Amino acid sequence: MHYSMMYLLYNLLWLSIQCLHLANGQLGIRNSSTDLVPIYQPYLSNLRENPATFNPALGGQDWGMCCNLVVNESLVIENDTLYIRPGQTFFTGTINDLEEFPRFPCGAKYNGTLSAPHQQFWMPYSWCYNHCPGWPVTKANDLGKWLKPLIAFILPSLIFCLNVPRRRRLDLPTSLFSGGSIDISSIPLFIIKVPLASSIVTLDIIIWTCVVFSVASPMITSGIYEALLDARVLSYLESRSKENSLSAKEKAHTLLSILIGNLDIQAWHSSSLFVHNIPGGVFRRRPGAQPTKTNIESRIEVPRPLDTITPIHSLDASTSNTPTKITTIGRSKQSSYSVQQRRSIITTKWRLLAMLDSQISFGTSVGAPVLFYIASFIWSVYEVREELGSYVTAHQLAAGMFWMTIPHVALVSCLLLAGNNPNIWQNAVAESLLISDPFTPIDSLRLVDTDLESDPGGVRNLHSVEFTSKDPRAIRYTRSITSRLVNRFFGLAYKESRFKPAWMWNRGSNKAMWIAKLGDEYPYLRGMREEVLDRNFKKDLWTSGFYGFTLYFVPTFFSVLVSYTTPRPGFGCRSLLVFAYGLSQLILQLLWLLRWYFSKGDTAGNPNNTWYTVVKSASIYLWYLMFLFAIFIGAFTSIGGTIFVLTNVLTNCFCAVPAQYWRDRWKNPEALIFVDDSTWEQLYYAEKWWFPAGVVGVVFMTIVAYIGWWYQRSLRQRYCDLVSKIDHVNDIEFEDEVSDTDVDHIREEATETIRNT
Repeated sequence: MHYSMMYLLYNLLWLSIQCLHLANGQLGIRNSSTDLVPIYQPYLSNLRENPATFNPALGGQDWGMCCNLVVNESLVIENDTLYIRPGQTFFTGTINDLEEFPRFPCGAKYNGTLSAPHQQFWMPYSWCYNHCPGWPVTKANDLGKWLKPLIAFILPSLIFCLNVPRRRRLDLPTSLFSGGSIDISSIPLFIIKVPLASSIVTLDIIIWTCVVFSVASPMITSGIYEALLDARVLSYLESRSKENSLSAKEKAHTLLSILIGNLDIQAWHSSSLFVHNIPGGVFRRRPGAQPTKTNIESRIEVPRPLDTITPIHSLDASTSNTPTKITTIGRSKQSSYSVQQRRSIITTKWRLLAMLDSQISFGTSVGAPVLFYIASFIWSVYEVREELGSYVTAHQLAAGMFWMTIPHVALVSCLLLAGNNPNIWQNAVAESLLISDPFTPIDSLRLVDTDLESDPGGVRNLHSVEFTSKDPRAIRYTRSITSRLVNRFFGLAYKESRFKPAWMWNRGSNKAMWIAKLGDEYPYLRGMREEVLDRNFKKDLWTSGFYGFTLYFVPTFFSVLVSYTTPRPGFGCRSLLVFAYGLSQLILQLLWLLRWYFSKGDTAGNPNNTWYTVVKSASIYLWYLMFLFAIFIGAFTSIGGTIFVLTNVLTNCFCAVPAQYWRDRWKNPEALIFVDDSTWEQLYYAEKWWFPAGVVGVVFMTIVAYIGWWYQRSLRQRYCDLVSKIDHVNDIEFEDEVSDTDVDHIREEATETIRNT
């Protein structure tokens, strides 16, 4: 009994000491403040239990009021004193922290210094979902959230899309512009026609912008590959400018193919007519070799009527029905062309240079708009610096870098030598087309050579992705139906032209067709085809893929970086949308490269093997499924993601939680959403990541624009130099003279051959 009493007294004494220590510790902790009442009182009075102004699922949520409710769950004002609510879990700081930064946490602004409170007001996802469901739609009077990004990034991108070549556009009814002069009676009808025509044009631009944004990577890669092909062809011609291995006709036709290589291969017939007056003979022998009959034949021009000219003729013709002058064989310092041949060569030079200069310059088409785009981008970067920690500014910067992909597509499309307008070529060759077939009406489509179009074998062995005739029947049938539907609503972009330009994503393969066709037509250009297409095929293909990847990866990466580091750090709705877009473009680019790469070995294997046929068909089906899926993801994340950002759909409880907590967001205590603004964390990430990312974006686009301008100027200068050397022939000396009898004999044989043909 005595022992029990002693033990009880000991425990009471120990509890008394602990309570005394606890009371002494509580004396130094303040739980209230009177100085903060004037700051918090206006926001915490008259709070609505339901923060939504209308249906929150339709955008009626008031996110600012939700923040006020979170603060109200943490603090309370009683008797002109601000208290921290007992047992609350929303506020993680103290009254001293609040007094150190006397401001209301919701909607706080950057005060010009990096001194700011930490993230202290948090709400669990479950509380947010129950009290603040839905999303707050962007208000019309809140211009900073929708009008500024629309003017700074989206509208300039629409203008850039107009420079990207395309084959079809939305038909604009001619009836909207029919009629005579405008009088009083026609004003009501005119008032109706103007907005209707404007709406159709606007819809057409929006649709094309969606297409460019969705398939940007194949467009960029194809354009870069075409630029590499142009450079290699020019290098090949330059390497042979000091030797007599190519004739004037071969040089002219090659240079012409560079300018019109964006047209369908069906335009080959017209290109042959363009150069048919140019002599094709040249001495083809190595120094020190003896002249032979073949050497002499290559220099002899024999007349042929114009109506017998076809793309497969190997002999050249003159417009004159009288025999042309036989080139003098022997010691000569320059080739002896007739007056008519000299005129044809000079005319061809003028036309080639005129076609080149008829194209809009790089600076006019895309250089100047890029400067304005960069200026708006610089302003956004400046705002990031002046408004550190602002969510709105960060998201606008990320959206601007995201939309930077479209200017890169325009930059690539405008640095190419081939013009986008086929009417320039039609104007240059119209007379030759009519002379070759004088009975063809002026409005007849027979001006276009349709033989190749109807003959799939006409484009075989061209290392192109356009091997659609070998696709399974179901895919060809589906593609045919889709094409008919598209053709019903979308007409040709150049209705008055008899020639059709390739889509931007087919520009590289189309230019490869022309180069391959040159090698088939001219035996001495087969070396060019082997060097440009065969030997450097893999290198140029994957080089264009690498540079294309860089042009869309850099803006996508920094856009993801800005969204990722917008506190809380981690992947969220915005960063995942941009990341998914970049992934879709990578898939599209790989599919584009792989099909083109394997098309070169398409004939490999045994076509009669059943397993080979099954595997090939399955791979083609898989290719199309992945291609369509990647296009869908690209369209949804680019266009849909932009709409989500502008309308503010992504401001909701689910998107405010990092993706790593989405799966167990209802129970995980870490699935928290902070609501205070302009905190130390936000200022830190803004200074460390947001501003540098914006600077890198400006510098990168400036460098790309400069490289594109320099590259095109370089190609143009090299092209002009080669045009001036079309008829250039080096000095050739022969040890033996050829007799006149041999010349007459050769001429008689050639004339007899033509008669028999």
